[in-house]
Amino acid sequence: MMNTDVCFFATPINENTSNFKGHDDLLFGYIQDTFAKNQLGFNLLKVEMSKDHHQIEQNIHDGLEKANLVIIDLSSHDPNIYYELGYAKALNKKVIQLQNSHLDSLPFDLGHATVLYDSTTDEGINQFKKDMLEAVKSPETLDTPLSFYAENDVEISGRIDDQGIVEP
Repeated sequence: MMNTDVCFFATPINENTSNFKGHDDLLFGYIQDTFAKNQLGFNLLKVEMSKDHHQIEQNIHDGLEKANLVIIDLSSHDPNIYYELGYAKALNKKVIQLQNSHLDSLPFDLGHATVLYDSTTDEGINQFKKDMLEAVKSPETLDTPLSFYAENDVEISGRIDDQGIVEP
């Protein structure tokens, strides 16, 4: 019987991320290699750039909705990627966050739940594949404050103090 689990790879695809041009294909290749080598049985999806921006948006939403697992590269700090992360979390998807170790760190509430990678050395690539495999096998261990609120259906109706306590 064929496994129909879907893994959606979310990465910046707009033309304004020229410093990441081709980077998403490189990472996607490493992910494909890791999944195939370890027979993880996911159908891997990613959205490609096209001139039809409405279709791109629809494909992203469809991919996130179908996915059992979402791998998202936050390295660019692109607002669209943060939107996709929020959408995936709102759908209560298992999410693996990636970030290039050479770039600025993520906001405090996201950075602690991230697989760091260095694609500039063979050692870095091998470590990424190892960390990716570990994360795919147990994505529930990668937790963020966003996960807490999504999973516990906390209604935020006041402010959150510096201990994260919701006050009316």
